Amino acid sequence: MYGSATATPPAAKHGEGVRHEQTRIVEVFMAGDIGHAKQIVRLWCKESPCCVTVTPTTFIYRGGEESGFVVGFKNYPRFPTDPYTLRAMAAELADRLRDELGQDSYMSVDHDGMTTWSSTRGEE
Repeated sequence: MYGSATATPPAAKHGEGVRHEQTRIVEVFMAGDIGHAKQIVRLWCKESPCCVTVTPTTFIYRGGEESGFVVGFKNYPRFPTDPYTLRAMAAELADRLRDELGQDSYMSVDHDGMTTWSSTRGEE
């Protein structure tokens, strides 16, 4: 919906299957080796059938920088899910990545308006 106008999903072409779902996006940001992270993500996706993206990123902060990655969860119309399940899946994979990559923390950004920082270091 844009202002008072309503967006209408495009019609399917003959013989084409088209599915539409509410947009939902959760992204997990973490430092660490992206190659190792992809191996963990591949195994996790076999156990929990879904489709995610893995994108390299660089964290620049006062005193330094480090390489990392972003794991993107989207409400894929082929395998639709509700917001609670999408957030739970992102947290499950993020916890596994944090543990297996030996990281202390990660940040999860839910595009519905919630950002979460999860750390094994306790309060800082």
